[in-house]
Amino acid sequence: MYGLGQTSSKFGASVMTKILWIWRSCVIIGLIGLILLIVIWNGWLSPIQHIPRSVEIIILVAPLLWLVRGVLYGRNSTQVYSIILSLPYAILGVWYLLSPVEIYYGVGLLIFSTLMYLGGFFSVKIVGSQAALAPKQSVNQEK
Repeated sequence: MYGLGQTSSKFGASVMTKILWIWRSCVIIGLIGLILLIVIWNGWLSPIQHIPRSVEIIILVAPLLWLVRGVLYGRNSTQVYSIILSLPYAILGVWYLLSPVEIYYGVGLLIFSTLMYLGGFFSVKIVGSQAALAPKQSVNQEK
């Protein structure tokens, strides 16, 4: 059987492209989901507010907005940043899970940050394995 990124025929490349598209879609869904969840929850649905709503929204959404363009264009460096940035939101999700009033907010943060993490990780892994495999394929094709 072939490993991740190794293809046996012309159809293997299209399969890898579809798999890469699926993982990049997971990053996009996770990122947009986190942005919308934070804005909607802190803007309208939050039962308890300790600091002003606008300050909390700006602090939580600003790092995510920094990633939007790169994720939409599929840049690998931005995918790596999305992996790193998803971890604090997962920790924040666990924090809110412990609060009975905001348990749904915590579940949403965990789901979207996990989706962003896994999508970024596997899309970078697929692109990296394709890049490592590309010189070997070109050498084999010359022979």
